[in-house]
Amino acid sequence: MEHNRADSLPALQRMRIAIARIKVHIQGRSMEQFLADKVLCDAVLMQLSVLGEEVRRVDPDLLNKYDYPWHKVRAQRNVIVHDYFGIRLPSIWANVQQDLGPLDELLERIIQNEFP
Repeated sequence: MEHNRADSLPALQRMRIAIARIKVHIQGRSMEQFLADKVLCDAVLMQLSVLGEEVRRVDPDLLNKYDYPWHKVRAQRNVIVHDYFGIRLPSIWANVQQDLGPLDELLERIIQNEFP
């Protein structure tokens, strides 16, 4: 995939939208509620897929300026899309709880720094 800087900003913005949607979906929910609600699980997995797809659209040189395991975002998308029945939902829940806040903050910082 060919990258250019102009495509990076919309992709970064769509990543932030996906994170915001996940946050809305899981707000006030426990892991037990998440695991029991298949529609909720599907909604979260879809947005994680979007997140992993959009990171591929960002110029790698831009991403490399920021210390983050970007490959894990892409890898999670690949697991969701290609190994759907191998997904471990408790791991997804933990990832969403621990990683999305810091990732969203980093995306905001990238947008502010790189696209003033």
